Amino acid sequence: MKIDEFRAQFSGSPYTEEQRAACEKGVMLLESYLSDLREPVTLEAATAAHVPPFTRDLIARGLLVRNHLVGIYFYAGMIENYNLQVGVLELVDGFEIMGNLHRVIGEELGLDVQADIFAGVALPVLGTTPLDWTRANAIIFPRLEATADAATVKKILRSGLRNLADANYLPIKERYEASSDIDAFLEDRGQRHLDNLIKQRDEGSPYFNQFIDDSVIDFVRNTPEIGRGVRQGHTIIEIKIPHQSIEYLAATDRAAKQYHVCHCPLVKESMVHDDLTISPTFCEYCPSFNAKPWEVIFGQKLQYEVLESALRGGVWCKFAIHLPAEAVPGA
Repeated sequence: MKIDEFRAQFSGSPYTEEQRAACEKGVMLLESYLSDLREPVTLEAATAAHVPPFTRDLIARGLLVRNHLVGIYFYAGMIENYNLQVGVLELVDGFEIMGNLHRVIGEELGLDVQADIFAGVALPVLGTTPLDWTRANAIIFPRLEATADAATVKKILRSGLRNLADANYLPIKERYEASSDIDAFLEDRGQRHLDNLIKQRDEGSPYFNQFIDDSVIDFVRNTPEIGRGVRQGHTIIEIKIPHQSIEYLAATDRAAKQYHVCHCPLVKESMVHDDLTISPTFCEYCPSFNAKPWEVIFGQKLQYEVLESALRGGVWCKFAIHLPAEAVPGA
């Protein structure tokens, strides 16, 4: 482990000494795990496939904490082992959704109803895979729909199941306020997104949990709803970039495209496992991620709709986000 170089990564960061120590320990635990394999592997050669068994081992030993995975994620980026980095992100990204769903059900329906809906279902622990999360949701969500009316289910899903801090979106708000109008902002936003994808393609680094190639660049360039958004009066139409764009674009059948386009870790695996069924209603929570920048910009909750989604038979996830009237005077 390149410990001095790794420690330098945290210079000026808000991480406490305890958090930094936990990040370091995570890397050391992985290094030890890899060295003890029948065919030892270095951190530089580790892949995403090593992450699930490693985390299962830590869970069994009662050693896994979130900052262990955070540390491995940062270390993998530092040594440019992006395959390993993506493997870690897959076990962290969206993990909070199930816990937040549990909490909001309790707040809206009461603790007794919450207990009934989650009876016999343990909340997945950090380090388990999205398949585990989907299996739990395939039991919980039908119970929720059978218990609450449609309006309440929708309210629960739209409460904000992701942990998205407003502070992360303030630079976007500043760019919006510095723009001459909303259309200029959208143009700049789309170009920034495309430029970032081009940079990651050229560097071979991941865009969140996927890699980028020329086919993805062309697809995004020709689909302005992705990354940019298309304005229709006071409404912004957005399409989420596929979760696995290269595989999505290469897929020749609808089912494969639906699997590769879906980002939701509580839904995705239901598309390829016949024993798992998730109601299309669950997609009601998904636009909240796309709506968040606009809500920070305007300082208020906004209305939005799911126009298309993979779980509802579409080949991409397409949303309508309704902006306040003052966003586009005269429109």
